[in-house]
Amino acid sequence: MTDHRQDAVNEIKRILKPGGQAYLSLGFPPPLGFVNRAEWEKILEGFRVERSGGLIQKWAMVLVK
Repeated sequence: MTDHRQDAVNEIKRILKPGGQAYLSLGFPPPLGFVNRAEWEKILEGFRVERSGGLIQKWAMVLVK
């Protein structure tokens, strides 16, 4: 994961209150988007995923673990 993406994930975790949710969305899947499946899964590892889109729709409602 690139440094700026990791920084963004860390910032989301920092500002979420206990029980708070965040909506993560990548917009377009590769090749139009810049985050592949493996990187998306790595991003989601740091959260508890409440809901998410399918393989093509990369979005998730997450809470801090």
